[in-house]
Amino acid sequence: MQQSMYRSPLGPLFLWFADDKLVYTTFHEESGKCWLEKHFPTASWNSKPLQTSYQGDLDVYFRGRKIDFDWPLHLIGTDFQQNVWQEIRKVRHGEVTTYKKIGESLGTRAYRAIGQAVGANPISLIVPCHRILGTGSLGGYGGGINLKRLLLELENVTLAPNLLA
Repeated sequence: MQQSMYRSPLGPLFLWFADDKLVYTTFHEESGKCWLEKHFPTASWNSKPLQTSYQGDLDVYFRGRKIDFDWPLHLIGTDFQQNVWQEIRKVRHGEVTTYKKIGESLGTRAYRAIGQAVGANPISLIVPCHRILGTGSLGGYGGGINLKRLLLELENVTLAPNLLA
């Protein structure tokens, strides 16, 4: 496994790859290590510089420009989580949707389960769970609500005043 780090304007972004596929991203290195120990208990990882093409994509993103991250991913989760994450990937840069709308697109009213699946997303930013909002609230974000706001601002998302508090 490979660990890389990208110096974003919001702090270091840690990325882990297995067999050249992205498996986990986080702004909090310790949470990444815990996740990896759970899902890859016998694996060891080397620290390597991030591939130039990925570095370039992240540079574009953090300049506030639209980009679709077309990276090879290995998403680890249940079938239900996989379905939710595929829906999240459909939400484009600068757009948002709600847990409820994701549920409707999947034919379920299990909105709490949708929220849990969004929260379990191992590849945040690339699978843009920060674009998923509650009905009348920002919802949560593994990196913290302030980071979620900053990412949405970076994408020029205009939030309703009740979501800014």
